[in-house]
Amino acid sequence: MSRERVSREERMSQIQEKLEAGVREIFDSEKYKDYISTMAKFPHYSINNCILIVSQCPEASHVCGYKKWQTDFNRVVNRNEHGIMIIAPMTYKAEVEEAVFDSENHPVLDSNGKQVTETVTREFQGFRPAYVFDVSQTSGDPLPTLATMLSGGVEDFEKMKDILIAISPVPISFEEITGGANGYFSPATQSIVVKEGMSELQTIKTMIHEIAHATLGHGGKDDKWDRETKEVQAESVAYWVTQMVGLDTSDYSFGYISGWSKDREVTELKENLDLIKTMNLQSSDCMSLKQMRSYGNF
Repeated sequence: MSRERVSREERMSQIQEKLEAGVREIFDSEKYKDYISTMAKFPHYSINNCILIVSQCPEASHVCGYKKWQTDFNRVVNRNEHGIMIIAPMTYKAEVEEAVFDSENHPVLDSNGKQVTETVTREFQGFRPAYVFDVSQTSGDPLPTLATMLSGGVEDFEKMKDILIAISPVPISFEEITGGANGYFSPATQSIVVKEGMSELQTIKTMIHEIAHATLGHGGKDDKWDRETKEVQAESVAYWVTQMVGLDTSDYSFGYISGWSKDREVTELKENLDLIKTMNLQSSDCMSLKQMRSYGNF
């Protein structure tokens, strides 16, 4: 192993320690308590419904029904918004004919020897289409967030931006995105959309995050991870890569990762550490091959 690679491995370990410490600090904050209190009000959807939501609205982040937005979050759905269709469980009652049995479970027969039946009301479980709305389709009180939007410029911003576009496995476009999403990867169209008008640092961080989604095959036929794990994976890669090129996204990444973690131990991060490390090395190697020598420390 070369001296350069040893140095890089050591630096990655330092970045890992910094990431874990930063996330733990978020968990201990009052800000986290407020966030969890609000997020607990959002419904949990089945895997099939999650697939339906993402297929119709790839940038969806926080989703619930029309009335729930009003009653629980003091937000209203904007005019002319189209709902996102999901399948909702429902119960209904129906009258059915059933055979009559005696106390010993023997069929009750009439004078002609035929089975006696009676009409009874039974309750059944079924499903119906229902419509939900993403936060981007609503207006009102802001939702609490753990991630602080990044500000500030990036040296050689256009150069780095061009390199990220070149190494991305899918095309990247910059468009207006309403609501809270800064970008998204669409498995259906195999494309990445990044919100235009953000700061240079936020733009670079978001590009790396979405490239990580695409590179890891999130949303594809072989995708085996739940959404929480996918978001922790992508943001961890974004944090590690930006750290390796001398950019600090701590204000955003620490809060984002803690917000998507299922527990305070951030098991998604620990269970996927080797995968995140491998992708980070591949990303920084590729960027260095593209003459990113000005960022050094690879």
